Amino acid sequence: MIFNSDPGLYRERLLKDGYVHLKGILTDSFVQYIKDFYAKAMDDAADENKEWRITGKKRQFVFEFPSSEAALEFRAGLARLTGLNEKKVTFSERHLKVYEESAPKWPAPHKDRAASQYSIGLPVDLPQGSSVCVFPKMDAGPNLEERAVFIKDGDRSDFSDLYKSKDAVILNEQVGDIVAFLGSTLYHERVNAGGTAVLYIKMNDDGRDPLGENIFSRMPEKVEM
Repeated sequence: MIFNSDPGLYRERLLKDGYVHLKGILTDSFVQYIKDFYAKAMDDAADENKEWRITGKKRQFVFEFPSSEAALEFRAGLARLTGLNEKKVTFSERHLKVYEESAPKWPAPHKDRAASQYSIGLPVDLPQGSSVCVFPKMDAGPNLEERAVFIKDGDRSDFSDLYKSKDAVILNEQVGDIVAFLGSTLYHERVNAGGTAVLYIKMNDDGRDPLGENIFSRMPEKVEM
């Protein structure tokens, strides 16, 4: 099992605010699986997606679920949470992101690529102060591009004052939690990210799969939960 409770119980809050924090929703066994996946990834780095490595910020590994049944259970729970059509849900990205120690503490907020209608974060290893921050009232229109877009402010590299403003919502998630938000619509970013490991699943239900990472497109139709 993946969930301790039904993610669908948080659906109304997600649809109202554009983001939601599901505390303690992951089972200990699934958390341990993700931790083991992280440890193996760091040991051999065999599956690192080097094309998407951001030098000086983070490394990224394509995540594999323990089984097709687990992937389907996760999809069903997220569909209940987001209201997306379960049978049409596409995982457009499934990356374990490992932030380098040199990652900026207060980076420029960004919106995810268009295919990331919802972004789902599962913390794996969180140093003190590491947290997702969302900006639900800041230019909340969708990003229609197939790349992330960042707030630009000349040569500015430290946005600490922005994260301390009334527009910022720091979620302070913990291992075992899930954070979910409108990835391509809300500006967001991780603060104090150095040394953090987090699994991100990006999803939509209109078939967009720019990285070719949708696990369900390769899954036999007979597989059921």
